[in-house]
Amino acid sequence: MPSTRKPALRVGVFGGSFNPVHLGHLVVAEEARVRLRLDRVLFVVAADPPHKRKATLAPAADRYDLVRLAIAENPAFEACDAEMARPGPSYTVETLAALRAAWGRGTKFFLIVGQDSVADMPGWREPRKVLRMAELVVAGRAGYDPASLDALLPLMPRSARPVVLQTRVVVSATEIRDRLARGESARYLVPDAVLGAIARRGLYGTGA
Repeated sequence: MPSTRKPALRVGVFGGSFNPVHLGHLVVAEEARVRLRLDRVLFVVAADPPHKRKATLAPAADRYDLVRLAIAENPAFEACDAEMARPGPSYTVETLAALRAAWGRGTKFFLIVGQDSVADMPGWREPRKVLRMAELVVAGRAGYDPASLDALLPLMPRSARPVVLQTRVVVSATEIRDRLARGESARYLVPDAVLGAIARRGLYGTGA
């Protein structure tokens, strides 16, 4: 008889401040989905990221709503408020533990991070535990040398290696915030629906 056991779900965990979410984020998430055959990509909005300047952060509820608008047309993408529902700083190790409890231990998780976050990972809370709970996926850029990830190898399970996505879209949330604050256009850097919501809410120095 054929087996009725369902295959384990493969879930990408794409965390960040998304301040604001932009097309580069969407490209990375889609590349990870296709390459790693992910069933779902969770955009985990950090409520209180410990390594970010609080003065530049839009309210978490606004950033979450912008993510929902940005991913609305992709059924494999999902906004996740796991960190918003938890008080205190947003630690990845706690988020992964909560997701494992919610999705079941049979789910295989892939932690998607930008190359700029890799250097900070040894200073994360319980980095070894983080890298045991999820396979690491790094969104590199053109010309990025994967050998720069070697510093993480002592923290990873034996024989594990990060997966590197060589993205080609270079978009900076900092640049977007600066452009909006100067009254310049950020069209084609963020989805139109997101731009409209930013303007209506007066975020990042824009006028409602």
